[in-house]
Amino acid sequence: MKKLVIVALCATALMFSCKNKGKSEGPTKADTLAAVIDSIIEEADTTPMPMFLMGTDDEGYLQMLYWSNIEEPQKTEDDERWFDVAHQSWTLQDMFRRNKTDYTNLLVDGGIIKLKFVDEVLKDPDGKTPSIGERHGRYGIPSLCARFTYANPKDKPKENLWKGSVIVTDNYLKTRKRLEIKEDESEWDKPTPLPDAVVKQLEKQYNMIVDRMRLRATIGGRYLWGSLQFKGEYKNAPKDEYDKDSKSALALDVLVDSGKVYVNEAIGYYDEQWGVTWNADDDGEYVGCYLLEAFEGPKGLELCYERDAPESSAVGMFYLRGGQLIQHCYETYHNMVDEEKPVWKSDLAEMTKLFVADDPGERKNISFTKWSHCWIPWGPDEFIWVRDKSEQNGAFFSRDDNGKFHLIAVETARLRPSKMQKDNTGYLCLSGAAGGPATYTEIYAFREEKLAERFTALMIADEIDECSLNGKTISKEEGQAYLNKLPEAEKMEFWGKDTESNE
Repeated sequence: MKKLVIVALCATALMFSCKNKGKSEGPTKADTLAAVIDSIIEEADTTPMPMFLMGTDDEGYLQMLYWSNIEEPQKTEDDERWFDVAHQSWTLQDMFRRNKTDYTNLLVDGGIIKLKFVDEVLKDPDGKTPSIGERHGRYGIPSLCARFTYANPKDKPKENLWKGSVIVTDNYLKTRKRLEIKEDESEWDKPTPLPDAVVKQLEKQYNMIVDRMRLRATIGGRYLWGSLQFKGEYKNAPKDEYDKDSKSALALDVLVDSGKVYVNEAIGYYDEQWGVTWNADDDGEYVGCYLLEAFEGPKGLELCYERDAPESSAVGMFYLRGGQLIQHCYETYHNMVDEEKPVWKSDLAEMTKLFVADDPGERKNISFTKWSHCWIPWGPDEFIWVRDKSEQNGAFFSRDDNGKFHLIAVETARLRPSKMQKDNTGYLCLSGAAGGPATYTEIYAFREEKLAERFTALMIADEIDECSLNGKTISKEEGQAYLNKLPEAEKMEFWGKDTESNE
């Protein structure tokens, strides 16, 4: 198992170190890169490395998010090309899972908060594998993870965690010295620069001009930590075998120790028209790796980092070993924004119950298996369209802030929906054939997220035969006037999720 992880680390690490005169300081024969990583993994088998909490769930539990399926991957003809990478990722995760109950120390400013392991979330409420490798901004969406809570409830901070927080085992703390990280307090648009000697050294080393830089922190009163990026194209970057015409940009995470400079290369993209970029919406500025914790270990400096971008958050470690700065990214999680609230099988069962109770004689054999959120202008904040397996029977529900469902309208094989809006009012319309030349229409009007009125009309040969407003019969003339004020309708398409599907 150890060798498999070594390959993964070698493949993902970007390393470089140099002396203050600009000459490279490569590892010795006895201290090769593989040997450095080998020693890290060997130690991790007895002293697990730090792990990260990436937020809280709706029950208030802290989450150690996983990034791979629980089951060990098996090689097949379809994934033979990617199998080694997938298995290496699983092996690393499995190392943490085996030791999950030993992670009892949450590191906070000025001390430690004791934690205790609660459980693992391995299935969602529908019995499927939960979300993997994602950070959710909405409660109620389960993630594949280990969950923790505070050993003493009184130690719970006032604010829930969002950024990655470091958790470690007792043995890790016993074998390391925790170092203070003093962040640079300069404004983001007026950063403190890195030392001139460091900048000149790296410009000479890479034969490029520095465009932006910032000193981010001082570690243990000894090390400097920062980032910089170069102007223009990085011509010595490895070529992408799938996009050989693409051009690269270069940024560096920089560690300075007593005149020696160690860097981690971050390869970005370069476009002659648009310039450089590393992440979506970064405005051409490399965000760098933010240090969460620092330790002096038996074999050198160990740094816990998080790298946040609008669309993703990465966590992992930097190791200073054998004259090299070695980056080990555990995972890059996808930041989920503006997610829709999930609808589970139990929710569909509750909506089915309300639907049947509204007309037991006609609906007792109907049950809903598909759902989709839809939007009605000025309608309820959460509007849910459900259908049965055949998609011939359906209904529209709202769900209030207390989680209670409310039946609004019923869809049949003949009554199909459309929507419209006018004058701060949104309309849900269901209409269709009612036999012979007759058609039937139901219209639900919404204002300020509430149902304002309900109109019905039976038409024969395009003329109103009878109509009602809010349950009371009105004249044909009043009904026609109501219809005349309505705008043109927009047909609604159902793009539902099937809870009986294995996907």
